[in-house]
Amino acid sequence: MTTEPNTHHLNESSLARLVVDALERTAFVLADPCEDPATLPAADTFALIDFTGPDCGGVDLRASRAFARNLAASLLGAEPSEIQDSQAEEALRELANIVAGSVITALGGDDCRFSLGLPTLGIRPAGSNSTSCILDAEGERLEVTCHHSHNA
Repeated sequence: MTTEPNTHHLNESSLARLVVDALERTAFVLADPCEDPATLPAADTFALIDFTGPDCGGVDLRASRAFARNLAASLLGAEPSEIQDSQAEEALRELANIVAGSVITALGGDDCRFSLGLPTLGIRPAGSNSTSCILDAEGERLEVTCHHSHNA
């Protein structure tokens, strides 16, 4: 029995659900799709990770610094005021890794073979073949974009 690659497609709603579930499962951070992104702080912390396999692409996270601090505080069992920028950036990279794992499972199922790169700090321009969502995570901004294309 052969598994077809890219049997599942991501849309804004399914991507948001993957991220919300990952946040709740790993960091006990509550988030919801944002109705009015203009009400949230600007994104000023960025992480990305690439994947290859039947589909290739990447996952980009853009977040407010306070979101990254809150995420790190939750992961480390500390207060946000105790978190250094380097810890906040590391937490965002780790979230990129977790979300990318969920994305590749959604794109190809459990039997597909994918490889994840290492999460890095950075930003890339949005492409035409991308899916994005903006989440309100306890009043802070988290934008997630998944870029992917089918390998021939």
